[in-house]
Amino acid sequence: MSAPCHSTLHVITMTHGSATRVLIYSQDGFGLGHLRRNLNICNQIKKRRAQASCLIIADSPVAPFFKLPSNCDFIKIPTIVKVDTGIWRPDRLPMSERELLAIRSDIIRNVAVSFQPDVFLVDHMPHGALGELAEPLQILQQHSPHTKVVLGIRDILGAPEVIRRQWKNEGAFAAIDAFYHSVFIYGCADLFDVINQYEFPSSLVGKARYCGYVCRENDVEASPLAKKKIRRRDQQPDKFILVTGGGGADASFFMDQFIDAARLLRADLPFHAFVTTGPFMNKDQRKLLRRKTKNLPIVVSRLGEDSVHILRSADLVISMAGYNTISEILHFRKNAIVVPRAGPSAEQSMRSRLMSERGLFGTIHPTRLTPQNLAELIWKKLKKKPRLDEAMIPDLSGASRAASFILNGNGEA
Repeated sequence: MSAPCHSTLHVITMTHGSATRVLIYSQDGFGLGHLRRNLNICNQIKKRRAQASCLIIADSPVAPFFKLPSNCDFIKIPTIVKVDTGIWRPDRLPMSERELLAIRSDIIRNVAVSFQPDVFLVDHMPHGALGELAEPLQILQQHSPHTKVVLGIRDILGAPEVIRRQWKNEGAFAAIDAFYHSVFIYGCADLFDVINQYEFPSSLVGKARYCGYVCRENDVEASPLAKKKIRRRDQQPDKFILVTGGGGADASFFMDQFIDAARLLRADLPFHAFVTTGPFMNKDQRKLLRRKTKNLPIVVSRLGEDSVHILRSADLVISMAGYNTISEILHFRKNAIVVPRAGPSAEQSMRSRLMSERGLFGTIHPTRLTPQNLAELIWKKLKKKPRLDEAMIPDLSGASRAASFILNGNGEA
């Protein structure tokens, strides 16, 4: 079912030889997805060229959060948070949006010109948040002409009509045409055809390349804490459920519904569960979840990076439909139930619908989420574990392919 994720690519030529320099713009706000995806690519770059240097410009409040590979560092810029399509606000500094964007743009410009990267990988916004990359890209083009600028976008950005209108109004297509040598699409055309759905102009089609989905392809060593939790799980004969919400900023509702569903299941289905809230969940919400689990076989933890090791040992994963979590679920072939975010973007709803139609996991839209129907689906998933059709799983080698494209420039993974 999976179509080859290949097309033409402009050649990327290095000037530093083995000392390749890669600069990455990773705008996250209240999330971890873009940072995780970019680090997955960095790990694959390091695997192929150990002396390469990767510098990440990040605005996540908890950057770097994940462990950085060798010769990799990050620069934290002031955080802004997306509140709706094209609408942002400062997160921590009591400044106007315009003032903060000027500071961010100055930092990005100075870093880019000083670092002189071979490749500047920009994550998901061609001109940056509210156009903050416009000047840095122009200056970089003048002062570092050898730098190849690459746009990396995930499988689904949002509803096609919304993204088409937004990108045209904001000049995103014009920015790609003027500054970018290549566009990496972290997905596959047979699942969602980004180029056609978002109506890429003909001048940009030749720059675009489907890489496949990006996930953690390497088996990394679990931390002592993760090992302890996995051993504890292995010593118990009942079913183990992992509930995860990525960064956790808006995950408390579906986690609360899971705890209520767990009470309904307790008499009919022996289980224990681990709920990882992520770093962004409000501490009062976390306390409330812990209070609700009293007398239930459920542990609530803020654990973040190590959750992938716990995911590997789970009989069932219940999660939101963020790009990275879904990619990990597919990579480890996990039995899963996905609850997409209601908004402001249609991204998660679209992703969960398309993949559930392939039979890759079960889905409950948040408007239909109740303890009763969640309990029913959990029971069904654990008692009658569905057989996963391997032919329906999309290409998951996106990190390797993107790294090879960056380092080799010949389009051969």
